[in-house]
Parts: sequence; structure tokens; C-alpha cells
Amino acid sequence: MRESRKLNRREFLRRAGGMSASILALSSSLLACGSKDDGKKHLHTKGEVVVLNCRDARLGRNKYNRKALRKKLDSALMQLTGEKESRLAWRALFSPKDIVGLKLNCLAGIGLSSTPELVFAVTDALLEIGIPEKNIIIWERSDRELLRAGFRLNRSGKGIRIMGTERDYEPQLRIMGSMGSCLSRLFTESTALINIGVVKDHNLAGATIGMKNLFGIIHNPNKYHFNNCDPYVAELSASKPVRKRLRLIIADALWAQCHNGPARDDHYRWQADTVIVGLDPVAVDAVGINMIEERRKKMGLKSLAEEGRPPKWLKTAEEMGLGVRDLNKIKVVNI
Repeated sequence: MRESRKLNRREFLRRAGGMSASILALSSSLLACGSKDDGKKHLHTKGEVVVLNCRDARLGRNKYNRKALRKKLDSALMQLTGEKESRLAWRALFSPKDIVGLKLNCLAGIGLSSTPELVFAVTDALLEIGIPEKNIIIWERSDRELLRAGFRLNRSGKGIRIMGTERDYEPQLRIMGSMGSCLSRLFTESTALINIGVVKDHNLAGATIGMKNLFGIIHNPNKYHFNNCDPYVAELSASKPVRKRLRLIIADALWAQCHNGPARDDHYRWQADTVIVGLDPVAVDAVGINMIEERRKKMGLKSLAEEGRPPKWLKTAEEMGLGVRDLNKIKVVNI
């Protein structure tokens, strides 16, 4: 057993060596794996993002109208899929046979986490198209984070599961580009993934919105934060397990934060009353980062690049074919 571990470690170090020179070669093979058909229609609509104005859904400081948010989401999916009915729009992305995982971002607690009413507006839609409650999993890295964000845990197996990965990761190391990580079993159990992140600043990555939120599916994210998380955010998003499952990105900016993240800082947090929805992970993050940069400018702060933490992984992700980064090439539909 001890010798086997040594061999695995040698193999990992060998693959990780020369990382910068091998990124482009790795990306082509990753994308080839991720593009295979898994039996469900995938809509890889690049360069289109729907920005929802949800001001009329706010009922209080941290309370929202779930039905109003649902209508907004329906409109976004009809726009993205080209369907004229909301049920058909959701069915274009999800099948009743799917096991759907909703990966949240709950690190900062209530007021800067994936909003419960928004999350349950999504599950309402999934239930309406015939996905059983037992096949819907709302999850984060830990139970504690979910509780802090206002969710009630459910590990019973009856109804929609709401739970943290805790320490339940696959035992084997997966090589994903220059990364070596074990994946959350809650993630690998699912056949479809909805990434519900938050639009906020990150002290190392520059921003954490959609793609950076996927660090929550691996057991060792602390190892991949140097060099502004580049190329690791892009490589994880380009990996076969993610591309096989990712169906929808929802960036929660009902509350957003432009500085001193990822923890909550009320001085830099603001009520943006916005939700960004897309099928292109690069475009969604690009629009979210632009929101952060505009708010920073309004507050007299330096740009992320001027502070030495540009989200350069976004360019890497575009070069790997994951989506569109240039705001001038992104079609933004405001609803």
C-alpha cells in the first residue's frame, strides 16, 4: 500500500511538471472528453447571458418573493433555449431521469450567499418537469455553511436533500490538467449540475462567481490559489466530470460585494438586486466581473488588475474553448 502511494505521487508530480508549457495541449484533450454526448441534449450557447432585474422580487432586507424569482428564471431559460414555454425551456436542459445537484456558495452567510428563495425557485421548476424530490440535491462543502446561509439540512433521503459534502470525497485522485484532486461524492452522484454562485470579490482569484465556485467540489482547493488561481479555475471547469454535468449557471447578485471578499464585508456589499443566468460559464463570469469592476470604480477603488489580482483564469478559460470573455462579443439580454 505504501509503495502504491509513492507511485501515485510520482505520477502526479510528473504530470504536473512543466505545467505552463502543457496547458494548451491539455485543454484540447479535456474538451474532447467533455463534449461527448451523455444521452441528454446539451445547449452550449456561447456568448449569451441574461441579466435579470429582480428589484420587484425583494420583500425586505433579506427576504424575496420566490414566485417572482421563478418567473424571472423562466424568462431567462426561454431566452437561452429559444423555447416559448417555461416547461419546455427547463426540459431542454433537464430530464426527469436526471439526478440534479445544485452547488451553492454559502461561505459568507446570509446576505452574501446563494439566496434560499432563488434556490427553491429553481427546485420548483425541476419538480414541475417531473424530476423526483429524491433526485434533487442542494449542497455545499459543509453543513455549517448551509446552516449559516439560512438552509435547513435534510439527509433523510425523503424529499429534496440539503447537505454538505463534509469529508465524503472519492478515494481516488483525479488528474484534471495540472490538478490532482478527489471529487465530492455529492457531485459525482449527480448527472446534471446547476452552479449557483454569488457575484463577489475574492482576495486571491480577483472574483468568485461561477467557475471559481467549482473549487467547492474538490477536496484540496487550498493547493490551487496561487498565481491568482490560474490556470486551475479554467482547468477544473474544462475537466470531463464538470463538462459532462454542467447544464446551467446562475450567478446570484441579489447581494454582491466588490472588495475584501470572499468573506462578507458590509462596507463593500451592496443590494444589486440582479441575477445573471447563462449556459456559457466564461460569459457569465465576465459579466459578473464587470459588475464588480464598475462598483469598485464608483467607490474609488483600484481595478482588480491594479491591485495585483486580475482574474486571469478567465482568459485561460476562453483559450480552452469554454466560452466568450470579451464583453463586446457577449450578447446581454436584460429582463
